[in-house]
Amino acid sequence: MPMPVVPTSAAQANELFKDFTTWMVHSVPADWEQLFIIFRSVGDYYEISAQVLTVMGTGTQWTPPEGVADFFVELRDSMAKPGEGAWSSIRYHLVHPGGYSAQYNWDNEPVWDHVPPAQFFAQELERYPRTGERAEWLQRRAAGQAD
Repeated sequence: MPMPVVPTSAAQANELFKDFTTWMVHSVPADWEQLFIIFRSVGDYYEISAQVLTVMGTGTQWTPPEGVADFFVELRDSMAKPGEGAWSSIRYHLVHPGGYSAQYNWDNEPVWDHVPPAQFFAQELERYPRTGERAEWLQRRAAGQAD
């Protein structure tokens, strides 16, 4: 009989973020002061955006290194909870020299750059079943309905 899969807790995710943060510190431009990464996902669809704030106070779009999206996809999958689903977006904030925070959105539809096709919302419901209010926006989108 297979062992039940226990979702990664926020504390365990925090441990994973330690290595991720070291990776980001070594990846951002030399004049960085803050890094913001927003990752949104539903089914196999995802969006990722990143911005660096420099020591001079200017903000600039930044392309994260290859593998960053994979990190968030795997983290999301590992944190999914039976009956509650998976978080739909995360906001990662890194402050020089290495302090960070991660805010998860478990309950609401993220603000998409481009709303994914209905098939990805249906895929999400199949992959990460959920009930109640956490499922309502997904069910509407899976049926092809807008907000």
